[in-house]
Amino acid sequence: MTPRCQSVSANFLMGAGILPLALYIAWVAAFLITTVPGQPPRIPIIDPIGMIGLGMFVYLGSSIVAGLGIVWSWLLARAYPERRTRWALALRAIVVLVLVLPFAFNFLASMHLV
Repeated sequence: MTPRCQSVSANFLMGAGILPLALYIAWVAAFLITTVPGQPPRIPIIDPIGMIGLGMFVYLGSSIVAGLGIVWSWLLARAYPERRTRWALALRAIVVLVLVLPFAFNFLASMHLV
């Protein structure tokens, strides 16, 4: 496989890894935004324990798939300096930010800052 094809595959792996997590976050956000106290929810949702389990499963899968994509992309950037692009660097930064954001939010919430 050529370095260009490997780079495209690594970028695709990062994007495909983050997509389920983004869809889960959008689903929960839509539920929270559209829910009115005293009325049935407009967005269907499973029970809260099920949503927590689903969120953990989605996050674990996203971190594995996107993490492999980040490592592959980083190794390609080290092996082939001419293949370094701003797009790949920006995508790696976005994926790291999305994967670290829940931990940062949890830390801020534990400090009562959020």
